[in-house]
Amino acid sequence: MNEFREGWKTLFAATIGTMCGIFTLTNYTQGFFVGPVTAEFGWTPPQFLLSYTVMMCFVLVTGPAVGSIVERIGLRKVGLIGLIGHSVAYVLLSLNTGSLLLWYSSWALLAILGAGSLPIVWTGVLNAWFSKHRGKAIGITMAGTGLGAFFLPPITEFFISNYGWRAAYRVIGIGALVISLPVVILMFKEKALSSVSSGVEQVKTQVEAWGLTRSEAIRTSRFWVLGAVLFLTVIILVGFLSNFERIMTEKGLERSSIATIASIMGLTIVIGRLLVGTLVDRFWAPGVAALFFLMPIAALLLLINIDVTFGMGVLIAILIGLAAGAELDLLAFLTSKYFGTAHYASIFGVILAFFTFGGGIGPPIFGAMAQAYDGYSVILSISVALLAISIGLFLALGSYPDEEH
Repeated sequence: MNEFREGWKTLFAATIGTMCGIFTLTNYTQGFFVGPVTAEFGWTPPQFLLSYTVMMCFVLVTGPAVGSIVERIGLRKVGLIGLIGHSVAYVLLSLNTGSLLLWYSSWALLAILGAGSLPIVWTGVLNAWFSKHRGKAIGITMAGTGLGAFFLPPITEFFISNYGWRAAYRVIGIGALVISLPVVILMFKEKALSSVSSGVEQVKTQVEAWGLTRSEAIRTSRFWVLGAVLFLTVIILVGFLSNFERIMTEKGLERSSIATIASIMGLTIVIGRLLVGTLVDRFWAPGVAALFFLMPIAALLLLINIDVTFGMGVLIAILIGLAAGAELDLLAFLTSKYFGTAHYASIFGVILAFFTFGGGIGPPIFGAMAQAYDGYSVILSISVALLAISIGLFLALGSYPDEEH
């Protein structure tokens, strides 16, 4: 375990950066803002949730841009700028007075200012520190989203209920910065892939540094299969998570109970991240992915066909949480395994475009379908079919390249 002994500080900093980054704060808090914000301004839920689409469309540009900028100025600088920008943008969200144009503009600004807090940075630093245990390291880092999913729902609900939604946005944005900035400044260290000496270690470094260029990766069929499967799964998971409070309210649960269930799901996401990270180091990652994505199929079928009690809500949250915990880990791990680490940041930035586009359209699709069909049953049924297709796409990725065996 020498890799963990040498790289634990950077691993810890990357985990905190992930917990306080743009994806975590957005995915696990916005469902609680829908009701209060729309009630004050007279907006519809689909109008509110369109903000996801705006943000993610801008991330389609900022994600690849971050991947390129990282190769010029380094991961640490980009990460620090992203954390500060992300905090500022969250405070700006609280200043809206009812203008949809300003609302969408604020979310576009969030995507720009917070781009440096994307997983590109927090997973990118791991490639030089971890080889044998890379899957575990990615799992631990991405468990930061699960920690956020555990802490954020009750915190968000508390501040919205007691101080209003504006105060909640400010607390989330400033709090994330206060927690993450000192840790990243003190502990986040980059390590060059070529920084070891000679002999066996040098050979190992040459293997670690293998990788396609971004243009070469885009020309492969695996790139598009991976992109397609990420696009489909993120539509479902982000769409479900962003509408979680409304889905469970439709099933008759109270907001306080829903916040508790959401926190339990957050712990499950942590478990999912750590578990998938351990498994992909030992087993073929697409097979692990197929297993994990059978779980949300079971959860959605339960949600569609039975009455949801608190206990059943917890079970559904656990099944969804395990898959949500697996997704970003798999995104990072599969990118490094199929395309190498030499140009990881730039390739991951483009792969992330599929993830962000799906995440952008998922929430408003769920919201619009619920409005059109007077409930979530139709979109949940469609989600079951899309998850089944996704499992087939994971398995279609095939074996790892020879360089990764």
